[in-house]
Amino acid sequence: MPTDIHFAGENVRITVIEDPGEVAEAFTSAHGDPFRLIRQASGSEVYVNPALVAFWSASEPNREPEHPPETPQTTAKRQAVTDIWGNPLRKKPRR
Repeated sequence: MPTDIHFAGENVRITVIEDPGEVAEAFTSAHGDPFRLIRQASGSEVYVNPALVAFWSASEPNREPEHPPETPQTTAKRQAVTDIWGNPLRKKPRR
């Protein structure tokens, strides 16, 4: 059964082909050093730094990957230029 490894920080997760017991064994045998697992999606090797792992769990079948919520587009509007009392400044006539 694949395992999801969740990293501390900004909602980063990878899925590896090893089952949760094998991941636990890799953690304990590494003694804090980075160790190698196989990524499920591509079959490529991935090195995991145990200091950055928040937790791992058994992967749920047919689960869609979680994406962070979309941030709304900011609509920056230009603010009127004012004096120190909040009154708008007059435009100077062009020469």
